[in-house]
Amino acid sequence: MFFPILMIFSLMLGLAAKALLAIWVYKDAEQRGMNAILWCLLMVFVNVLIILVIYLIVRTKGEVMKKNLGLLFGGLGVAVVNTFIAIIVFIIIIFSVASGGGGMHNMMDGYNYDDNYNYDDSYDYDTDTWDDI
Repeated sequence: MFFPILMIFSLMLGLAAKALLAIWVYKDAEQRGMNAILWCLLMVFVNVLIILVIYLIVRTKGEVMKKNLGLLFGGLGVAVVNTFIAIIVFIIIIFSVASGGGGMHNMMDGYNYDDNYNYDDSYDYDTDTWDDI
């Protein structure tokens, strides 16, 4: 029950980080006279940290708006927390598969088998007529 909640929480954190950083990049690029929509779309559809580093390298020089720094630091903080949660989820998946918890062989563990059942049912068929077919 805990694992799906952790995965959903990680997904929501990832989306929040993308949104915060995309808004910051949009406002910063718009202030600097760059193509704000392009940078915002790149932040949404490509890896956030890679695009953020590229943006910080290629952006035009100018004054940094102090009021938008909260978006940047908030987005980075959420992205870091999301990365740690994603690593934990990955480790849980690896240990689950390695311990046999994720395999198909456990599907019938709760089934009540009848060990005394006679599986030889050859007497039910009329094998003399099989040659005619």
